[in-house]
Amino acid sequence: MQWLKRAENKNLKITNVGALDGDSFGITLESGHTILLELGDRIREPAFAALIESGDFGKPYTDGENLCWPGGMSLTLEEILDMLLSRDNARQSQEHYREE
Repeated sequence: MQWLKRAENKNLKITNVGALDGDSFGITLESGHTILLELGDRIREPAFAALIESGDFGKPYTDGENLCWPGGMSLTLEEILDMLLSRDNARQSQEHYREE
C-alpha cells in the first residue's frame, strides 16, 4: 500500500473499471496499478440499492477521474483511495490489538 500513499499527491487517471463478484470492482490506473475495491457496508446506501434494483450496478464505467454508473452515481478517485486507506488503517489497528 506504500504506492497508494505516494499516489495521493499525483494526478492519477482511471483507465479501466470492471464489475467483479458481489460488491467488488477492479479499477486499473494509468500507472498500471490495479485496485480491488470492495464497497462493504456502503452497498447498503440508498444510491447503491437503487443501482442494484435497476440492474445498473454491474455496469460501471469511468470518465478517467471517477468510477461512474448509469443514472449519475459516482465515486471520485479520491474517495476510492480514502476508502482503501481507511480499510488498511483499520486492518493495521486490528493486527496491533491482537499482538498485545
